Amino acid sequence: MAGTRRRPARGEGTAWAGELRALWTAPVWGATAAAMLLALALVGRLWMAGAPYGALDPSVSALTSLPSALRASAWQFATLLGLVLTGVVVATGLGQTLEGGTWSALRLFENRVGVLWARKVGAALALSLASQIVTGVLLWLSTSVYARLWPVRPRAVPRVVPPGFADGAVQTSSPLPVEFATWGQAAGAIAAALLVQFLFISLAALAAALLRSVIGTLALGIGPLLVTAPLVLLPAAPFLPHRWIADLLNLPAESQYQLYLWNQAPSDPAPLTAGLALAGVAALAAVAAWAALRSERALRPVD
Repeated sequence: MAGTRRRPARGEGTAWAGELRALWTAPVWGATAAAMLLALALVGRLWMAGAPYGALDPSVSALTSLPSALRASAWQFATLLGLVLTGVVVATGLGQTLEGGTWSALRLFENRVGVLWARKVGAALALSLASQIVTGVLLWLSTSVYARLWPVRPRAVPRVVPPGFADGAVQTSSPLPVEFATWGQAAGAIAAALLVQFLFISLAALAAALLRSVIGTLALGIGPLLVTAPLVLLPAAPFLPHRWIADLLNLPAESQYQLYLWNQAPSDPAPLTAGLALAGVAALAAVAAWAALRSERALRPVD
């Protein structure tokens, strides 16, 4: 019938798949592979050192359980490794699109900025989820091999005998039991990591929308959280995203620095409060990024 607009032949599913294909770039895959290898190297180093690494999992031998390995992988991608990887993904995807002028062309075909923004977020979260699962499986396989080649004993707790009793000798109590994660705990950690990743993505996207530069996206998307990390040792710690992330994930305080490269501040587990705070900040950053992306100078009428 005359006057009827035809729907575009390309479906929504094809558009979402196109966003995933757009992330198939050397920088993204290089950063993803580097994050996976670093996670494996950190665990391997601690295994060879005797395997103590935290309060919740006293031994990395817990990672011989697939749910525990998946939970550990989620913790990795919700801390420094995930922050850096997200910065590279957003800079390569959205940052490059804005800097090269491709965003204006996309707006000519799809002027709903919310849809374009949602596709970018969805593709980045899908990559994060896939990376978490693959890294978890690799951790499980590698620690299973370590367990056969270099068995370790669970960490024992030293017990100091007072002077006058057995000459003040230092004895050790029975080894701490290895706490394995359940599938529910693994799923909860992955979901929490995706929330944290959404925060990282929103902050990096806001940087990209404001600066429209790849280098600027990397610097402003990653830099503020790195620079403010030492503040967790001050009284302002409860108001910092670093502390919220540690609380949401219930990161073992003893291992935050040596295994997860995070703030090493003792956490006060309050997952609900921390989750709400992170969700609120992530939503604000996402809305601000959307508003900045709507202001496309190339599409404004010429005065």
